[in-house]
Amino acid sequence: MDVLIPLALLATGLIIGFFVARHMYTGSDNSIAEQRAEQSVKDLMAQQAEHHIHQTRHTIEDIENQCYALKQQLEEYEMLLKQNDDDDSPRVPFYGEQATSYLRNNLKGKEKSKASKVAGAQPLDFANTGSGLFVGSAGQSTEEKPR
Repeated sequence: MDVLIPLALLATGLIIGFFVARHMYTGSDNSIAEQRAEQSVKDLMAQQAEHHIHQTRHTIEDIENQCYALKQQLEEYEMLLKQNDDDDSPRVPFYGEQATSYLRNNLKGKEKSKASKVAGAQPLDFANTGSGLFVGSAGQSTEEKPR
């Protein structure tokens, strides 16, 4: 029995020592792994920040170019307005009224020509006067003549 108690205490010490050593060994590995993971996250964040800054600078340059073009267009427009105020003759032509009257005249002519044509009427022949089956006048076709 004297031998059994020291052997039981030795086994208990070995088991406790094993778990303490394992905890100490894995604790240092975890801190190293955590440091590596933290460093990789920091590197990734730095790369993303650099990319974001590059994209932002590119966007700002595009906006500046658009603002410059807009300023030039505004200055040209102001110059045109000032020239029109100074001179009685307009420098910028306004085609709206001319185009409207042109379209009205052309559309009326097409509507008249479409209305005068009758579907199913025989066409005139190529001579100025009609002959044979194609006898008729331009004003009234054979179908329209009263019987």
